Amino acid sequence: MNIVSLVLRIKPETRAEAEAALCAYPGVECHGMSDDGKLVVTVEDAEGAAMSDTLIALHRVPQVLAATLAYEHTDTMLSDSLPETLPQATQSTNSPCEEAQS
Repeated sequence: MNIVSLVLRIKPETRAEAEAALCAYPGVECHGMSDDGKLVVTVEDAEGAAMSDTLIALHRVPQVLAATLAYEHTDTMLSDSLPETLPQATQSTNSPCEEAQS
């Protein structure tokens, strides 16, 4: 699972249209908005929709003036994705500094 949080700048008077357009994308949820037009949005992996494509599409929503990535989470661990054929030193979780002291 991947999830990101964005802060989108919109004109406050376009909130209803912006939220309708944004929530039309799979995995997108709109949350609170400040008085000056900062809208908090989360995007979660969705079946048949690449996260990157969804993020690009959100930038293209006419009411969105700017977007800032605030948070990203992936629940897969790096060590799970490393091939078993790599040398053990490459798969180590120790820092290079710790290894140099050994």
